Amino acid sequence: MAVRGRHRRYQPNRINRASLTVTAGGAGMALPLMGTGVAHAADVDTWNKVAACESTNRWHVNTGNGFYGGLQFAQSTWEAYGGSRYAARADLATKDQQIAVAEKVLDGQGLGAWPVCSVRAGLTRGGDTPDIQPAGAPKKTSKTPKTSVQDVQPQTTPQSRAGTAEMYTVVRGDTLSGIAESQKVRGGWRGLYTANRKTIGADPDLILPGQRLALRGKAATTTEPASTPRTSPKATPEPTPEPTPKKTSRDREQQATTSSRSLVAPVSAGTATPYRKAGALWSKGYHTGVDFAVPTGTSVKAVGAGQVVSAGWEGSFGYQVVIRHADGRYSQYAHLSAISVKDGQSVGAGQRIGRSGSTGNSTGPHLHFEVRTGPGFGSDIDPVAYLRAGGVRI
Repeated sequence: MAVRGRHRRYQPNRINRASLTVTAGGAGMALPLMGTGVAHAADVDTWNKVAACESTNRWHVNTGNGFYGGLQFAQSTWEAYGGSRYAARADLATKDQQIAVAEKVLDGQGLGAWPVCSVRAGLTRGGDTPDIQPAGAPKKTSKTPKTSVQDVQPQTTPQSRAGTAEMYTVVRGDTLSGIAESQKVRGGWRGLYTANRKTIGADPDLILPGQRLALRGKAATTTEPASTPRTSPKATPEPTPEPTPKKTSRDREQQATTSSRSLVAPVSAGTATPYRKAGALWSKGYHTGVDFAVPTGTSVKAVGAGQVVSAGWEGSFGYQVVIRHADGRYSQYAHLSAISVKDGQSVGAGQRIGRSGSTGNSTGPHLHFEVRTGPGFGSDIDPVAYLRAGGVRI
C-alpha cells in the first residue's frame, strides 16, 4: 500500500537536495556502496530491455535531468562504480562500458538500483555474464553476422517516405510522439498507439527496437523481438478516426488540445490530501493542490499538451515540472524523484515527464499536483475540477 505523503513546514534539509545524487535509474533510489556478498549478472539482451525502459535505448542520451546514458546513471553513481575509467559521464561512454559499470552496480545494489525497469525488463539475480568488450577490443564475429534488435535500421523502401508509409520499424531513440510527428500520423501519438496497442502493450512510453508499427490506422502487426513477449491489455480499442483533410502538425496539436478539452490523469491512483484542506502545515493556510498516493518511481504524465516552463529543483516542492497548456492554464508536478523533460520542451498529453518521489518538503512518497492561472505559486485553482472538465474520472 502506498504511503500517503503529507507536507510539513519548510525546514532547510541538505539531504533533500542530495536525494538524487547517488542513483542508477529514474526512480531515484539511494545506492550505498556496500556489497551484498552475492554475485549478480545479466546478459546483454536483458540490459537492452532495461535501457529501453529507462531511456528508450538511447545509450548516449543527456536531457539535462541529472541522469546520463542508456541506463540513466547519476554522475556520483557513475564515478563511484568506476565509470570514470571509461568516460567523464555515462552518456559519453560506449554501450559495453555502460553495461560493465551497470554490472558492478547490480552486484553492489541488486535490483533496487532500477526498481521499476528491472521488473519490466525481467532483470534477475545470478543471470548470465554479458558478452561485452568495455575496453574496446574487437569482438569475434561469424562470416554471417546476426542482426540484433539494436541493429535494426529504419525502412529504406519507397513506401517509408513521410506521408506515404504504411508501416514503420522502431529504431533506437524513437518515441511514439516523434514517430507520429515525422510520419504525419493522423491523431498524433494517441492515434498511433491505438492502431498498435497489441504490439506496444499497456505502456505507450515503452517501445522497443524492431517493433513494426502501422501508420495509417490498419491492424497492427504482432511482430516483435523474440525475447520480449507481451500480452495485450484488456481494453476496448478507441475508434479509428474518420478521414479528414490533411493538416499540419500544428493544426493537429491544436485540435488535440482544444477538442472537448481532452485531458489525462497525471498518475493512475486515487487522491490523498485534497485541494484547499485548511491547516497551519501550509504557507497559504491551505493545501494549494491535490496529492496522489503513489510510491516512489511511479511514471508521472503530462495531463495535456503544452510547453515546459520549469523543470528542476524548487525549494520545498523538491524536484518539479511546470507546464503551460494551450488554454493558458499551468500544471505543476512536485516532489519528483526524476525528471524526464527540460525547460522549453514541448510535450503531449500522456507523455511521461518524470517519476514520483518524496523530494523537498515532504514526509512520504506521493505526487503533489496543482493547476494555476499563472506560472508561479499563489495562483492555484481546483485541480480536480479542472481534470474532470477535461474528461478525467477521479
